[in-house]
Order: sequence, then structure tokens, then C-alpha cells
Amino acid sequence: MYIRIDHNSGVPISAQIVDQIKYMAISGALEGNEKLPSVRGLALQLKLNPTTVARVYRQLEAEEIIFTQRGKGCFIAPRRNVLTDEEKRRRLEGDIRKLVLEAGRLAFDPDDLLRMIHQEIEKLHGAPGGGQDDTEKERR
Repeated sequence: MYIRIDHNSGVPISAQIVDQIKYMAISGALEGNEKLPSVRGLALQLKLNPTTVARVYRQLEAEEIIFTQRGKGCFIAPRRNVLTDEEKRRRLEGDIRKLVLEAGRLAFDPDDLLRMIHQEIEKLHGAPGGGQDDTEKERR
């Protein structure tokens, strides 16, 4: 598992790690039930205090991205679709509103914003013609 930390981004290191692990879990780069490095192992790899990594793992567990098995470690949670479409929409509305407001504050062109969103979706699910057949796309 490769995680890149940008110490100059202004984004807290723990938030960077959380976002990257979430992205890898959602994109399929990390599979359900895949074992994560230990807290100490990841802290050593990233040259961080183990407390930071422990905080990241606690947050990811609270968000049900990972789960812990006592004595065995932390694992990526299998994907589940237990939320209704309405619940999914409600969960995203606040984040979408924040994104649109921030884009407006930056005087960002709405068409450019939509293009960026589509590009991120393509990255997650594979660009059309990007090597996945239709069967693989339907499974995601």
C-alpha cells in the first residue's frame, strides 16, 4: 500500500492518509478483507508517530471503511449497499454543497467543475476503454 504525504499542502497528515485509504478502498485498489499494515508498520513506513496512524485507523473504523480483528489487525471492510438511495443522497448533499460553494468562492467555472468530477469518477471506475470490459464495470 503506497501512501504519499505532502507536508506542504496545508492538509493535516491524518486527513491525507484517511482520504488516500478511502480512495483505495472505493476504487478497488484495496479489496474487501485485505489486511492493512499494523499501526507501527505504517508509522515506520511513513516516518510518523504511531499515534497519528492509530487516530487514522480509529476514524476509518468509525466510518466503517475498515474493521479490526482483535489480535489479527485491521482490514478493509467489504463493500455493502445497505443504504437506501435517499440515505445515500442525504449523506452526499452536504459535501456537494460545500464543494459547489468553494468552487463559487474561487470563481471556478461550473463546466470545469463538472469535468473535474467526471474525471474523478472515471479514475475510480476506470475510463471508458481503459481495459475493463462491461462485465467488470457492472460488478463495481
